[in-house]
Amino acid sequence: MSGDDALTERAAARLHDWAARVRSNPAQVVVSVLIAALLAAGTWLAAQASGDWLQSTRLETRSMALTVEELRHLYQDQAPVALDLALLEVRADAFQDASDTVTSQGLATPGSRLAAAEAATLRKAAGELRAGLQQAGSSLLSADYERADHGYAVSTRLADALTTAGADPQGVEDAVADGDERAAWALRLAALSVVAAAAFVVLRTAGNRHRPQADPAAGSTARSASGGSSPGDGEDVGLVPQPWQERTRAQRVAAGVALVAWLLLPVLTAAQLVLSSGSARDDAESSRRATTITGSLLASQLFSSFALRSQHQQVQLGMLSLARQFVAVGDDVPGQSELASADAAAASTWAQVATAMTAPPSESDGVPPAVVAMVTSEPADYDALLAAQHEAVDSSQRRGDAANLMNLALLLAAFTTTATVLARRPGRGGATATTTAALMAGTALTIGVVAVVRTLV
Repeated sequence: MSGDDALTERAAARLHDWAARVRSNPAQVVVSVLIAALLAAGTWLAAQASGDWLQSTRLETRSMALTVEELRHLYQDQAPVALDLALLEVRADAFQDASDTVTSQGLATPGSRLAAAEAATLRKAAGELRAGLQQAGSSLLSADYERADHGYAVSTRLADALTTAGADPQGVEDAVADGDERAAWALRLAALSVVAAAAFVVLRTAGNRHRPQADPAAGSTARSASGGSSPGDGEDVGLVPQPWQERTRAQRVAAGVALVAWLLLPVLTAAQLVLSSGSARDDAESSRRATTITGSLLASQLFSSFALRSQHQQVQLGMLSLARQFVAVGDDVPGQSELASADAAAASTWAQVATAMTAPPSESDGVPPAVVAMVTSEPADYDALLAAQHEAVDSSQRRGDAANLMNLALLLAAFTTTATVLARRPGRGGATATTTAALMAGTALTIGVVAVVRTLV
């Protein structure tokens, strides 16, 4: 027989022997494959969850950029000139009313003629301004947003602009929710792997205790006849350590240490998945909160500037009315009292129009809640947002460090399973290997506990 044939026969014999072991003890194979499949699926889901959370930061950045640009365009470009146009039309109505009040009595005073001329001038200026703005493409001046009091529905325009621009804060929340759901399933699968491993060990240990002990001599004869396995237990496939099948105390101790290391693998893997997923989620949250803080600062500044402009116009209109009254009293200028009364009436009406136009946006206007919170944010809100962002950063770092420690614990647990192979050797070398493996398993467990505790501190 040639050397190649001998090698082939030995390989075939070993394969046949391993297949026989699998058939005699399929539970080891089933539980090993089940645990590996559960952990693999959990790891894949955790990776998908991290991808969803990362995608949420991209969506948040895009949505925030579009939102801030629409806010800038509305509150800085369109709404201020709409205020100017509304003011012209309100004043024109007030002067026309002042003139009509006099002419309706069949009179024509210098004041009524001045008021009528001022009304015509203001209407002409308003018409030219409106035509120029509409030609420039000011969407706020559309009839859809014009109010009966000459004002404009600024918040409604904001809602429509955000929808058209594609700023979708809800998409960010959906991405986060998808990541949370996948992370939850990853945790469930990892927990099932731990339960499967623990259940296998408990059932095998309980079954071994209730099995009647065979006569050692008979057991030795049976093991010799069957190739070394104890009756009824099936062959050891080599996938799961089984200390209850070992013949000597030293071998049982070594197998026990190996079993502990085998149990640590799914436990530590599950813990590592939880910690790494938590770190990824916190990292994404800190990034989103930083973006929210920046966007809120810009949004509130734009809105405040627009509202402040309206207040300045109200003050100027009131001062103009008072100035006309002083002129009417101090100088002999006819018609100033009528003009002063018209400006006073315009100031009162303008206050209502400006208040409606500069009202903060709300959900009833169709504006997303996140944008409402941005526009109406105040310094106290920034402090809370900044504190939450710092907490997310700290939590991400704690969980990331703990996940790194858990990786080290996993590495030690894997080395422990290797060391227990040497521990099966008889003599002092086996005892030393057993002690080393036990120390490594204990160290791995200690590191895992420390990693978990660090996330709670």
